[in-house]
Amino acid sequence: MRTKVSRMFAIFVFTFFMGLATQGKAGANVVSRSSDVAELFGLPLNDLSVSLLEQHLNSKGLHSYPSYKDGVVSYSLGPEGILGVTNATIYSNGSGYVRRALLSGVVESNEKRRALGELLVRKYGKPSEGLLNNGIGRPKWLFKDGTVIELSNTTYDVSLMYVDENPKVVSRSGQIDVEALSRKNQ
Repeated sequence: MRTKVSRMFAIFVFTFFMGLATQGKAGANVVSRSSDVAELFGLPLNDLSVSLLEQHLNSKGLHSYPSYKDGVVSYSLGPEGILGVTNATIYSNGSGYVRRALLSGVVESNEKRRALGELLVRKYGKPSEGLLNNGIGRPKWLFKDGTVIELSNTTYDVSLMYVDENPKVVSRSGQIDVEALSRKNQ
């Protein structure tokens, strides 16, 4: 069972990074934004439902830890993780939509920290705010749909925060179903 999950995870990591790497090959000297939307594990972050994200991660062989807090789901990305990023914590609103996702890990390798920053630059282009020097820094990418990606990889404690500043909220219509109420009282 453990080897099956390890193989599934290795395939997931390989396809994730191959997608990022192939996006950057065409124009190695020119940094252009190849994606206009923030993506979390290949899914658009804006109005992303937790149930859809869980289905996607389960199909990749990743399963959440039990959580005792409402609106918090945690995943292990394996012992090696994605370039050393080994944990993912998803925070959702009361309607079940992702409002924040924190990917973190202790990454001692300068090369892995640098590669993580460079992959994000290839995918999202030059940061909107902050500084990124040879892949290392504290940059922030802002998107038109109200999503944000923040990277902090200047020390061993690396974090990558995905934020949906206005996640979808399911609201009631405000209408009362009188027929349903009358059937309930009978």
